Amino acid sequence: MSTTDPTWEPNTLTPIRIDLVRQHLKQVLASRAFTGSKRTQDFLQLIVGHALDGEVDSLRERMIGAEMFGRPINYDTGSDSVVRVKATEVRKRLAQFYLETEGRHKVRIEIPSGSYVPKFCFDPPETVAQPRQGSMQPAPVEHPAPAEDATVAPTPVTHTNAVVRPSLWKSRPRLLAGLGVALILCLATGAVAYKRWYGDVPALRGIRSIAILPLKNLSSDTGQEYFADGMTEELINDLGQVSTLRVISLTSSMSYKGTKKKLPEIARELAVDGVIEGGVLREGNQVRISVQLIDARTDRPTWAHTYVRDLTGTLAWQGEVAQAIAEEVSIKTTPQEQARLSRKRPIDPEAQDLFLHGNLLLDADNCWSAINYLHQALAKNPNYAEAHAALATCYGRLGETGEMAYQEAFSTQKSEAARAVALDESLPEGHAELANAAMTLDWDWATAASEFHRALELNPNSAAIHQKYAFFLVRTGQLREAVAEVERGVDLDPLSGRTFHHAGFIYYFARQYDDALSLVRRVRALDISPPDWSFLLGIAYAAKESYPDAIAAFQKAGDGAYALGHLGNAYARSGNPVEARKLIARLQENVRKNGVGRYEIALVYIGLGDKQQAFQWLEEAYGAHDVGMVYLKIDPCLDPLRSDPRFDRLMHRVGLTP
Repeated sequence: MSTTDPTWEPNTLTPIRIDLVRQHLKQVLASRAFTGSKRTQDFLQLIVGHALDGEVDSLRERMIGAEMFGRPINYDTGSDSVVRVKATEVRKRLAQFYLETEGRHKVRIEIPSGSYVPKFCFDPPETVAQPRQGSMQPAPVEHPAPAEDATVAPTPVTHTNAVVRPSLWKSRPRLLAGLGVALILCLATGAVAYKRWYGDVPALRGIRSIAILPLKNLSSDTGQEYFADGMTEELINDLGQVSTLRVISLTSSMSYKGTKKKLPEIARELAVDGVIEGGVLREGNQVRISVQLIDARTDRPTWAHTYVRDLTGTLAWQGEVAQAIAEEVSIKTTPQEQARLSRKRPIDPEAQDLFLHGNLLLDADNCWSAINYLHQALAKNPNYAEAHAALATCYGRLGETGEMAYQEAFSTQKSEAARAVALDESLPEGHAELANAAMTLDWDWATAASEFHRALELNPNSAAIHQKYAFFLVRTGQLREAVAEVERGVDLDPLSGRTFHHAGFIYYFARQYDDALSLVRRVRALDISPPDWSFLLGIAYAAKESYPDAIAAFQKAGDGAYALGHLGNAYARSGNPVEARKLIARLQENVRKNGVGRYEIALVYIGLGDKQQAFQWLEEAYGAHDVGMVYLKIDPCLDPLRSDPRFDRLMHRVGLTP
């Protein structure tokens, strides 16, 4: 090999070579090219140090600006070019250093244009020879760069802060020939070297699960908390549409509001790779929203941006953020997902305020108050699809819990869900509520399945939709699939008492009674707000024929129709028909008042062994579209009736058998 045309090797960073780079860096920083500027010294030392430590994710413009120049992590790099300007100056000083030093270097530092990740080219030690007397060593050049980054001129020039030796330009042909060889070899090995040095940047490519922490209310008005929380939920819903990314649901994320826990600890508890945090500042008609993505494994920010929107356009920013995050972590979005994320959704600010209030009340299970706010929102904007879907959820929940007459609740649920889907076909909550109404009101199981599939296609990360689908599966006898589906909901919402509550009921209907009881014990040990387990404990104990425990649990569950019916069933099965019949009278009064309780009266008669009265009340429940009828296929309390032909006919009429 010619000693005047050395072959530079890509930087396989062995400990020896790392030491070579550090020694060479000291030489560069002490040179005349760098001693006149402390900032350029610090800049070069920072990026080389991060590269040698393998911290490539820190070598991004925004990260360097924050670390070296004290910029806020969400500063606008488009209007603040401090990092780009300093990088250009460092490139020029590096070129000056290599031009001024005629001796052979075992390593050379380069900063390719368009990147802040330095490359290190090594001269193989076995090929190093003493230069011939008077020979000129090839000076490396920059990779092709924009005009402002050019460091080699076609004719002798004097750059700012640079001294060009005339002797170098007298040997220009030889110099350029050497430069060409070095440049071609470095370019040829550049891409391979980058992967050999740093791999495929696992800190970013490894992010496949994300939690969005509650956005902070940055205004001095504590009354704006609802707005920040609402924006958090909207962002979670939008990012949840990316099918290849696991996104933690709202309830679990909101449990960290105001927490002092460190991000890595939160990430471990939620089993996520990345965490998004930020803040919302609402001033007049403008909203400023700042968000940043943090790699939870290194506790380093990898992406940040600030969005300023008029109040009428705030619902458009979440889609932009969701798509930007997906691109940042190299997650591919389908064309359909891209179209949904990029859709514009202008909205009346007053209607949005009312909707956000109502939706947060719905999340808190305060359906009656939520309905009031949602109706006000629709009075401002009748075409507010999300408000119609939220109303459908409210009425469906009131019907399922027996707080409202079934026909009225489920009919309203269906009409509101249909309106939501008509206004916005891509709204997953609308499809989920249509599915629930098809199931509870119409007993149309095929439509319910189709609508659930569409809802999960639109948002595969919605724990609530997975839970609702789990109840569809268990009601149709698909027990194993139901358990898997509800456990998927727990995975997406691992700190939600409601999620575990749903899981307990699915275990019960799948006849995994011990699993249901074990779940209650496990959740009680967690640091979360527990649900009222009384009713679930009661039915699980009753199924295991532990009647004293069941009765005690039902007595704590309140005086709703469900609790009274199952309490009466437990009394009857435990040999106490007197107390059981007292509850029949109370349930009949409940039916007269609000139309709820027919199915539960049948349960008490089943416990008493009176099949004739049990079937009579099941017929009453059928006529009233009692929600209990959707459990005919799997309710353990109905087992004494299953051998009777009348039960098969009833199952067929509800659509649960062919």
